[in-house]
Amino acid sequence: MRCISLKITAFWLLIGLFSPSWAFAFQDSQGTVYEPAIQVLASSGIVQGYPDGSVRPFDYISRAEALKVILAAEPTSSAQVSSLRSRMPVLPLFSDIDQRSWYAPYIETGFRMGVVKGYPDGTFKPADQVTVEEAIALMLRVYKQDNPSATYQTSQYIKNQPNQWYSAPVSIAIQKNIIMHDLILQPGMPVTRGQLFDMLYRLREAQMKNIASFPESRAQTVVTNQVTPRARSLPTSAYGQYASQKSFAITMPSLGIMDLTITHPSDPFTSKGILSVLDVGVGHLFSYPGEGGKIMVYGHSSGYPWDISEYTKIFRKINELQIGDRAYVTYNGKIYVYEVTQHATVAVDDSTSFQPDKDGEELILYTCWPPDTVDQRYLVFLKPVESVAAR
Repeated sequence: MRCISLKITAFWLLIGLFSPSWAFAFQDSQGTVYEPAIQVLASSGIVQGYPDGSVRPFDYISRAEALKVILAAEPTSSAQVSSLRSRMPVLPLFSDIDQRSWYAPYIETGFRMGVVKGYPDGTFKPADQVTVEEAIALMLRVYKQDNPSATYQTSQYIKNQPNQWYSAPVSIAIQKNIIMHDLILQPGMPVTRGQLFDMLYRLREAQMKNIASFPESRAQTVVTNQVTPRARSLPTSAYGQYASQKSFAITMPSLGIMDLTITHPSDPFTSKGILSVLDVGVGHLFSYPGEGGKIMVYGHSSGYPWDISEYTKIFRKINELQIGDRAYVTYNGKIYVYEVTQHATVAVDDSTSFQPDKDGEELILYTCWPPDTVDQRYLVFLKPVESVAAR
């Protein structure tokens, strides 16, 4: 029977508000490339942690939460939010906004400033993940740095596209150097908290110091067990046979799975959206290779008897992976090598394996189990070994 649990998505992707309390140092950000930015923003009261003392830099951030943090970083907009809290208009600006919600004053302020405009259907989608280009556009608008006529630019750190609504703001982000040189981003990708915090830190620093771009002088070479090792200068031919022409794919030679397409669902909040990508391969949720978080790659282990499509049983034999077997993931021009460390069978609603921990990055293969049932979930855990240029 086809199934992928929505409970993990609800638990992990629709996480709630920032805690009203904050700390200058968060244990789960220490030793990561995001630590300096988080420390600066936290000390200014812009970034706030969760009740458990974490800041979750590798979690995705929603549109409402991103707007809150960005507005909090700019004194004028922050003051407007405070004044609106006690005198909110009765009618909402968008059909999916509750005026009693915590984020309503931020959306009201953002609209009045011309920062947010919503979607053509009259919604704002506050719980949706904010994407790279949306986050950049929000920041530039709040700091009045947007320019629709900006000269087009692209870079190895963020792959811009010409003649798109986001071409100008992404070009400005490149010009102002607000994209960390440890990252490879592209429009359409969801932004993690750490990524957004670092971009905001860079833009804010350049603005406060009245300089054209953020100087690339801050150390960006921190590598701990939370960050996948940098691409080594090994010969590409060592893994060249596993490189894919696709932007995101996985090869597992011991299972005979070669060049399997991985797709992040455009709608990860409904069962239809999560399942839709399984018609062309396997799906993806949470972190991406090289970001230091938990990476879920999910696929079918079984289907209806009459369903003989190519990917209906693609993960039926993942239990046959042995400790030490390797998987090769092509992502954004690199081959990320992972090694099997353990297996687990868990309850349907058990999402503990995807919570951040001191063990750092982990690739987790996920499917319904046993085959032809929906009773449990089977997980295979793989740790990063190294990464090399795909070509």
